[in-house]
Amino acid sequence: MKKFTLLLMLLGAGLFLESCYVENEGPPGPRGFDGRDGLDGLDGQDGEEAYVFEYQFDFVADDYSRILPLPDDFTMLETDVALVYFLWSVENDGTEIWRQLPQTLITSDGLLQYNFDFTIYDVSVWLDADFPLGFLGSEYLDNWIARVVVVPAQYGRGEPVVDVTNYEEVKTHYNLRDTQLDTSNYPKRPKR
Repeated sequence: MKKFTLLLMLLGAGLFLESCYVENEGPPGPRGFDGRDGLDGLDGQDGEEAYVFEYQFDFVADDYSRILPLPDDFTMLETDVALVYFLWSVENDGTEIWRQLPQTLITSDGLLQYNFDFTIYDVSVWLDADFPLGFLGSEYLDNWIARVVVVPAQYGRGEPVVDVTNYEEVKTHYNLRDTQLDTSNYPKRPKR
């Protein structure tokens, strides 16, 4: 019985090894010679990965909203994300104060919110309130400067955490350019 079991095991091992054999392929040959190293290429400039677009506008009746179209020569992907910042004020020393939307204010009439949404073609910004928007003065409606930052989806995977509520941190992290619109006569906004 022991001989029969041993014979069965050897036959099974032989069948197993035979199934692993690849026809027309012999044992591996000797290691080949290493090829020559290629030439180093020239270092190019890093391309932009996050983009910023700047707009200046007023909110006007009846709908108190604005569509901010993305440039025709820019393609936003479905996986990209848009962040919107309003230039809230400029300090006496020229320091710009940016706030991320949405922003909610408590006014003497009630709550007011600046909000936004986006598509791959544009960004919509609007006002919403628990009172008639016609009550608002020009300090709430006029001379807004907005920056729309389009962040590609690859950011966030293994990237350091960025406080997106802090425009200066976003600007530094994504290496975004400075203001292009004139803010020298920018009005003071209501306190939050």
